[in-house]
Amino acid sequence: MDQSPPVAAEEPGSPVLAAFKQYEHFSKCLLDAYAVVDMTGKVLKCNALLTQLIGIKPKQILKADSIANLLTLKITDKLLQISDLLNVMGPTRFDEVTGSANGSDVTLNLIIGVYPFLHEGKNLGGFILLRDVTAETKLQDKYIDKATQSITDNLTGLFNRNYFAEYLKGQVSTLESFPANAAQRIVSVVMMDIDFFKKINDVYGHQAGDFVLSNTGELMRKCFRKTDIVARYGGEEFLAILPGTDLQGAAVASDKLRQAIEAFRFETGGKVVPVTISSGVAQIEIGMETGEGAIARADAALYFSKQSGRNRVSVHEDGAPKAPKFGPPAKD
Repeated sequence: MDQSPPVAAEEPGSPVLAAFKQYEHFSKCLLDAYAVVDMTGKVLKCNALLTQLIGIKPKQILKADSIANLLTLKITDKLLQISDLLNVMGPTRFDEVTGSANGSDVTLNLIIGVYPFLHEGKNLGGFILLRDVTAETKLQDKYIDKATQSITDNLTGLFNRNYFAEYLKGQVSTLESFPANAAQRIVSVVMMDIDFFKKINDVYGHQAGDFVLSNTGELMRKCFRKTDIVARYGGEEFLAILPGTDLQGAAVASDKLRQAIEAFRFETGGKVVPVTISSGVAQIEIGMETGEGAIARADAALYFSKQSGRNRVSVHEDGAPKAPKFGPPAKD
């Protein structure tokens, strides 16, 4: 607990300090830095924790024309002005603020609370509370990174197979609770496979193979929607769940990816690696099959694409794979 007495500017007649006086006894037990400022941002009173936060002596704080000259504040890279803080008509909180003391390269993560002092509808200044959550934010980021790593494939940046399986299971279970005619029950899965991937490794080397996988993952993130769940299923196989998308829509989305991969210049080690992808699409029959059953049907459609010459998109409907929807003409 901060037992240090607050420091104040020699402004006994200040209406801001007069307004603050009735709350001053509470400030002595605060665990956060605070400053009492006028409308220009000039600090009239502060506690020792503010001096620790900014890293300068109390007298320097009180001599500064504005707290903005001592501490730069931003929200999502947009400068937070003193007017942004003080032109409020009631208690206001600012989350996810980054701050840096002038002359320091240390970035602080702050939560800022502002209590304005009003007189006859006019703002005189305010009480600014600055909570330093830098350590907590770094710890939270560390756990987020760790959690992300546990569900992400390192090479492609896509979700991994375990996460995909859990998500699909939960998605199907949730959709089963919707009415039979609900639009939410429409969802499709796509199974994808890079054509002749073993040949790519054999001819161009495993580093080239990894390069192809990494860039394929990037193209998938660009071609599919943010609401789609795309995963590396294993090796050169990929899976995607497309919520709210019927069989035809999923086939169109898959062909968009097929064309993007065929057109992309996979150049590595001074050589251009020719890459195409084959896909199989199935719409999940909610209430009639499991997610695994739909994947098996998408896999059968994928096999049909490969048997038809590769670089194609085929669908599984009415109990069987159908002729490729997209791609070069099927071979006789």
